[in-house]
Amino acid sequence: MPRSKHTAEEKLAILTEYQQSGLSCQTFERQHHIASHTLERWHARYERDGLNGLTEARTNNHYSELLKLEVVQAFLNGEGSALDLAIKYGLRGATQVKDWVSKYNGDKPLTTSPSRKQVPTMSRKTTFDERIEIVEYVTKGKHSYTETAEHFQVSYQQARSWVLKARNGGYEALVDNRGHHKDVSDMTEVDKLKLEVRQLKAELADKELVESFAKKLLELQRKG
Repeated sequence: MPRSKHTAEEKLAILTEYQQSGLSCQTFERQHHIASHTLERWHARYERDGLNGLTEARTNNHYSELLKLEVVQAFLNGEGSALDLAIKYGLRGATQVKDWVSKYNGDKPLTTSPSRKQVPTMSRKTTFDERIEIVEYVTKGKHSYTETAEHFQVSYQQARSWVLKARNGGYEALVDNRGHHKDVSDMTEVDKLKLEVRQLKAELADKELVESFAKKLLELQRKG
């Protein structure tokens, strides 16, 4: 599947315009020369992962044989459509799932994608500070979960879960409560406030950038 020509901010602006247009998904896609089901895929990714879900990886994603088999089995067991599973497993799109299923049904081996660097599939222990750094690598650095997993040598699911935890419960939610590290209850009010300020600064910069870009793009589209 070719990479999208749109940036994450442009995709968000297009989604906003679509929601305000009152048009059906198919009509809007046809008028804007967007491939079928693209808006559905963007919307699902944005609902799941926010702006990061709309970001294209700067390099090709590479998947292990184990992950490919897991996706194929999920599809054959009726656990979701190709698009549902692509979104669930962070894949590029439904075509990728269908291709793996086709190879599986044709008895072709689902070999690991060739790559000099493989994204880790196993979790590893991390410190509280590392988890914050990983979250900010995604939210402030605008890197994908795959890029983040490779950069910090953590699993894709770890990177994604920490971003979601921070988004829903603040940086405090990243504290390990299993006894290996300091418990949330051991943090002073000053510690908590510092974390909150740090997170708010990151979120404010991201929000202002997205809103400003989306408004400008919509304005240009209306004039055009």
